[in-house]
Formats: sequence, structure tokens, C-alpha cells
Amino acid sequence: MRKERIAIAFVFFTVAVITYFMSFNKGLIFTTSAVSSLSFWSGILLVIPTKFFKAILSVKKTKAYWISFGLYLFFHVTLYGFFYGIILGLDVFIPVVSVSYGVGIPPSSILLLPYWESLSPALNIILFGYEDVISPFITFIGIILALLIGANIEKILELKREVSKRKVSSVLIGVPVIGVVSGTSCCLSLPSIIIYFVALDVGVISSVLPILASPIYFSFVWYGLPIGSAVLLFENFREMNKILQRLSKKKECQVK
Repeated sequence: MRKERIAIAFVFFTVAVITYFMSFNKGLIFTTSAVSSLSFWSGILLVIPTKFFKAILSVKKTKAYWISFGLYLFFHVTLYGFFYGIILGLDVFIPVVSVSYGVGIPPSSILLLPYWESLSPALNIILFGYEDVISPFITFIGIILALLIGANIEKILELKREVSKRKVSSVLIGVPVIGVVSGTSCCLSLPSIIIYFVALDVGVISSVLPILASPIYFSFVWYGLPIGSAVLLFENFREMNKILQRLSKKKECQVK
């Protein structure tokens, strides 16, 4: 089954590459960019181990799951850009409201294909001067993070119930909660916000802005932090499963 998934993923990646080259034809770019991106991210989805999805999708889904999933996905996909611009004061009020669909010009080097696939095509929203861009990567990682947050919330509630029954230390709940908060805060690009305001405070903003605008820092914030958040949330989820298993075994021993 694993080999079949890899083979199908390879087909998707091949289609992505073919349509990437076809996108140099400006008359086809709106269609080929969409097909290329859809194929690329479908391939990425198939490369992710099935154990990951089995683990996070096997949790019992209560209202808490769907509320946390829906709220985070809505924030990440539709409000994240607005939030970031408002916090850093990057946008200026303009009495304009618009929604547009756009594509990026394919890079000359195929080595930059993943970067192009992550940003094109995109939905650009301008709301009174505040801008948000809904791109393929933002949508893909947003869904993954929303699934992880929903699963983590369910496990925290399950752990809380078990702790209450057995009257054990509440630290068992506190640590996973910190893990969830840490995972979501990474995705808020808090390092950028902290660096920006510290620079303003000490009067060295002109020296810091080139760093925040550098390709390396952009890659770290835009790609590294969300992926790191996903890894952290998944490890947090696994640790809670281990704690619940230990509590379950302890209960069995007491019964015997």
C-alpha cells in the first residue's frame, strides 16, 4: 500500500512539473498554475505517512474538536494576514474592498518549483487597506494544523477526565496545554513581532527591517514556523496518548 501511494504521488509530481513548464505560456497560466498546484499538494499529501492521519483522525470528535478545528482554520486561512499586518502596522487604511484571483510567474529554475507551488495561485483580499493572501501552502498547512489542534484539544479533555477520576497531579494536564499554546503561537510568527517591537523601542528599526525582509528569515517564518508547529503539536498528541495508556494500565493493575 505504501508503494502504491508513492507511485501515485510520483504521478502527481510529474503532472505538476509538466504543467509548470506549460505555465510559461501566458495564455494557459491561470489553468496550468491551478492544475500544477493541485497536483503538487496532492503528491505531498500522499507522501505524508498514513499513520499520521490515522492517529489524529481516530480521536472522538465532540463539539470541542469541531469548534477548535473550525476557529483555527478560519483564523489561519482568512485572518492570519490581516492579523499580522495590523500587529506590525504594515498596512495603511484605504477605503477599498476587493477580492482577486492571481497567479505567480513560474520561476526560470525548476529548483524553485516548490516555492512557486506554495504561493500560486492565490486569492488576494484587500479590506480597507489591510491585505490577506490565501495561498496553497497557507491552506494546506492550515488544514493540517487545525486537525492537530482539534485532536490535541480532545486528548486534553480526555486526560482531564481521567485525572479527575484518579485524583492525580493536574500537572499532567498543564504540560500538554503548554504544548498546544506553544504550537499555535509559533505559527503567529511571534519572533517577528517581538523583534520588530524591540527594534522600535531601542531605535534600530532601520537595521532590523532588512533582516525581517531577507529571504532566509522569510523562509524561516513563512515555512519553518508552521511546519515546526505541526511537528510540536503531533509530538504533544503522542505524549498525551502515552500518558493515557499508562493511566489505563495503572487502572487495570488496581482492579486486579
